[in-house]
Amino acid sequence: MSTIKVDTIATRTGSGNITASNTIAGNLTGNVTGNVTGNVTGNLTGNSTVGGTLGVTGLVTASAGVAIGGTGTANTLDDYEEGTFTAGISAGSGSIALQSNFQTGLYTKIGDLVYVNLHMRIGALSGNSGSLAITGLPFSTANDNQHRFSGTCAAHFGLQNLGAGDRLMPYIGSNTNQMYIANANGNSVSVNSNSYMVANQSEMYITICYKTP
Repeated sequence: MSTIKVDTIATRTGSGNITASNTIAGNLTGNVTGNVTGNVTGNLTGNSTVGGTLGVTGLVTASAGVAIGGTGTANTLDDYEEGTFTAGISAGSGSIALQSNFQTGLYTKIGDLVYVNLHMRIGALSGNSGSLAITGLPFSTANDNQHRFSGTCAAHFGLQNLGAGDRLMPYIGSNTNQMYIANANGNSVSVNSNSYMVANQSEMYITICYKTP
């Protein structure tokens, strides 16, 4: 096999297309302007601009993030994750626990926002009183008192001692991975004495979205 080494390959007139009917193996350094038709196998290093539609059938990895609509930090999506987490429950005093097959929550993290869904059921309790908190959220909130978050309790069953106008409101403060179950009524919101509302086999369906650091 013979080898030809050149610095530049160009068409006779200096313009037009160069067509390779077989595979070009090795490293290509420099700029490619125009259309590339066929398969490109290997690593592409540097900056590339695609003016048309880029169709990818395999996995695309972007460790530094993806900039959408601009190149600044505000335009960069740098994280996506989805999965499950195991929730716990705590009261101000006494003991309380979730039933093991009703404590797995779902989460999706897009950028710095986390979306959580949880269907929980009380499995055991004894002498519980004071606050009621769901523990074990997949990410902690930002350490910033200006960012606090509330969610919804879309449905609940088997709760007790709820007064007229009472509504449950999941609430997350700053720098924590647990949410309190608050009791809101009119302009009043209480997070300090709500564990009296739950009984054995009580259920809650909770959805909340919060911001991470």
